[in-house]
Amino acid sequence: MSLRSGKAVLAAAALCIAGVAQAQADWPQRPVTLIVIAGAGGGSDYTMRMLARELEAVSGQRFTIVNQAQGGGVVGMTNYVRARPDGYTLGQLSPYAQYTLLGQADFTADSYTPIGQFNADPAAIHVASGSRFKDVPALVSALKADPSSVRISCGGTCNASWDIPFASMLMDQGVDVSQVTFVPAQGSAAGLQELVSGGLDVVLASVPETDALTRAGHVKTIGVLAHERLDRYPDVPTVAEQLGKVYAGGTWRALAGPAGMEPALLARIEGLLKQAYDSEGFQQALRSRGFEPVWLGSHELREFMVRHEEQVAQVLKALRRTP
Repeated sequence: MSLRSGKAVLAAAALCIAGVAQAQADWPQRPVTLIVIAGAGGGSDYTMRMLARELEAVSGQRFTIVNQAQGGGVVGMTNYVRARPDGYTLGQLSPYAQYTLLGQADFTADSYTPIGQFNADPAAIHVASGSRFKDVPALVSALKADPSSVRISCGGTCNASWDIPFASMLMDQGVDVSQVTFVPAQGSAAGLQELVSGGLDVVLASVPETDALTRAGHVKTIGVLAHERLDRYPDVPTVAEQLGKVYAGGTWRALAGPAGMEPALLARIEGLLKQAYDSEGFQQALRSRGFEPVWLGSHELREFMVRHEEQVAQVLKALRRTP
């Protein structure tokens, strides 16, 4: 190759790199697909649609919501982690470690490019209004004395967002969680109805999901697994207040893309996501429905994902659901 032709190749490569960098800086230049790993009408659908609305406002491009709830969200996650890492197919990232541990998928933190967390809803402990459990210490004492004596509703195969932090708390309090009577329910609504009818003693769910039954006097929330009392529910005590140690956890929602996204592109998307998150419209939309805005940037979210995997593995092993 001659010196002249070599310079031409280098110049062309430099132009190509510059073009890619410019495209990343100008993202998005066409509509973006956002995959929601839950059905229409639920909390995930609502929060992601509100996020899409604000992303459209700050970027000037359309963000299209696609609901893919099959397999408990496995289908949706699989589709976006296998997409091209160009930023035009992104998706909802929520608790995922249980899928791998139960053999449903092979997701790890390295499967994703975490962009940012925008919401977290703490788990809460609900009992019937006439329950013998007036507070969390009474419930823990009963479970220590006889773990099988309390019927506790759990989601699906009992590895859902609400169940893991609760079981982790029980383990730390000295309860043998492998002997606890967890009863699978088809969602929180079904579990709450069973609670009211007397078929269950405890339901684990978010606080907003019990609003109607609480107002009707059928259900009481005895504790929330959060660092502080929730602004919308100032009368609901935290578990930490009652046990003297912080226990926090529940579901969380973030935005992610497939692994391998370029750092410049990630920085661009993270920046627009933060603008959308900070907007008055997004903050009001979440708070008006009882959802808690919580922000973690890309780096902090990746660190959190590693801890998430460790906690879920520990709890599922204790529940004897993994070898």
